[in-house]
Amino acid sequence: MHLDSQSVRTNTSAKILVVDDDPDIRSLIRTFLEHEGYTVYASGDPDRAAKIFSRTPDIDLVITDYSMPQRSGFDFGRELRSIRSSVRILIISGAIVSSAQYGQIETQGWKFLSKPFSLPRLLSEVHRMLETRVSERSATLMA
Repeated sequence: MHLDSQSVRTNTSAKILVVDDDPDIRSLIRTFLEHEGYTVYASGDPDRAAKIFSRTPDIDLVITDYSMPQRSGFDFGRELRSIRSSVRILIISGAIVSSAQYGQIETQGWKFLSKPFSLPRLLSEVHRMLETRVSERSATLMA
């Protein structure tokens, strides 16, 4: 059952990369988004995820945990943005994020979602971020 079938129909071509070192969280997000019609790639390792990102040029959105043992989701997001500046980044975290860290996330133009979050809340944020992507692509084509 889709939570918002109209938005899903609009964005079913979207590809999402999920990066979280917690296999349960990663699996839950992946399964949920796939059920909603998205193509989802997932990894618990930022290095492996960066390789997936580099080999898959049409990933529209990256959902990454902020606190991972190998490196922060913030540093990982900056790395991906250096490869492709148009990718959308959603940072998720169960840890307390300081106002300075949150400010850095906002400065990059990224979104933040605090764990635990409901799956409908995640889906709502994903839809919002991907709608912005669709709007920008349409504006580029019209220019």
